[in-house]
Amino acid sequence: MTVERGVIIDLLPAYFSGEATAATRVLVEEYFRQDPEFEKLARAANGPLETLKGLSAAPDPEKEKLALERARLIVETRGSFLWLAITYTLILFLFRIHDHKIIWLMWSNSPVLGMVFSSVAVFFWVFYLYARRRNEPMPPHIKSLWVAIFYSIFMFLFRVKDHRIVWIFFTGDPTVGLVFGALAIAMWVRYFVQRKRM
Repeated sequence: MTVERGVIIDLLPAYFSGEATAATRVLVEEYFRQDPEFEKLARAANGPLETLKGLSAAPDPEKEKLALERARLIVETRGSFLWLAITYTLILFLFRIHDHKIIWLMWSNSPVLGMVFSSVAVFFWVFYLYARRRNEPMPPHIKSLWVAIFYSIFMFLFRVKDHRIVWIFFTGDPTVGLVFGALAIAMWVRYFVQRKRM
């Protein structure tokens, strides 16, 4: 059984005065066997036990700060991928009603668009599940790089129709293509800013 040093320090007055129970004596002596240096200090201490409390293994503030930052980055990465996964999954179910009929925005005009968004949703769900298993944070600039590449690839998705290249996000209404372009530019800017700060 592992006992914290602070607990042993609280038991020392009873131990040294002889008023401790048998179980307390066994506990203190077992701790002394595990940490002979502490036993020497405890037996030599003639003053108040506060001097021993200062010897308790206090956490290093710098290490604590690094651990907190590391945990924050892990949670932030998981949260980012979770929200992206949820967003792209919900986009698949966007609809409007026209002439008393439901028209699925991602599937009605071109099933390719629906398949692309489905792939994106699956991609982010897989990334989220992967991030949940990681114990190390992904550096912010690397995360921005991957997202920038991801949105940039969308700009160049095409299919061949009647022996012609048709850009998926720029044919007809280019709104979606422009949104992806803006997101790609924003992520590239973020990547270079984060990289410069390193």
